[in-house]
Amino acid sequence: MQIDNAFITRILEPLKITVDEASRSIMDVYHKDTYDTETKSDGSPVTEADNRSNEIIIKSLKNISNEIPILTEEIYEKNLINTDIPYWLVDPLDGTKEFINKSNDFTVNIALIEDSKPIFGIIGAPATGKIWHGSHFNNSSNNHSVPEMIRIVMSKSHQTEEDKKFLDYMGSLNIKYEIIEKGSSLKLCALSDNQADIYPRFGPTSEWDIAAGHAVLNSCGGSILKMANSKTLGYSKKESILNPSFIAFRNRALEETYMPILSEFYKKLL
Repeated sequence: MQIDNAFITRILEPLKITVDEASRSIMDVYHKDTYDTETKSDGSPVTEADNRSNEIIIKSLKNISNEIPILTEEIYEKNLINTDIPYWLVDPLDGTKEFINKSNDFTVNIALIEDSKPIFGIIGAPATGKIWHGSHFNNSSNNHSVPEMIRIVMSKSHQTEEDKKFLDYMGSLNIKYEIIEKGSSLKLCALSDNQADIYPRFGPTSEWDIAAGHAVLNSCGGSILKMANSKTLGYSKKESILNPSFIAFRNRALEETYMPILSEFYKKLL
């Protein structure tokens, strides 16, 4: 099948409905006094909300585009697919820890991957009802400025030792910055919304955590690069679903200004 702008336009409204339905199912569990929670083999939690959202999204995607295979976080170990062809990459509830802690920073993420790139993404924030979407067929451009005060978006629930070293390094270069705290893929949404400028990530993430946000950010003129070699972050990796350390930029001007600085820091870190 041909995946083009007409295809994305045709499926966009059904996908918005899907995200809304998944979001409402998540909030139904969120407002319950008790709900089922399990611990996966990697130690991460999975709740009744993750599973409900997963079921809704899979059923809907099969109705929307039955010919495109689906890979979700909740069925990854059970159902590996051929990633050499276009496929849906889904995180039915990103930010499960935030969800459990009654924070609002959790999201529903659906991305379409083709040729190892996220060509379309849609994200829903169940707590607010807001939806972001973007594709590489419809790119706009964010403000190209480089502000004097850099807004660095970081995790709300787990700041790492590397994060602290990075902030110390920025301070040693007399770079003025402020911290924006967000959870889940809302960090990438903050870049897309011009609420933050850069997002450095040293800790582990999986492809489904950021694919939809990557597509949305790309459509706004932003980028995500690997810290090790400054190349664009890719998907459909054969060796692992985990991402290497990366940095996301709101626009190309920020990328050109700060990528050399971040590359130098990463070398020191190693």
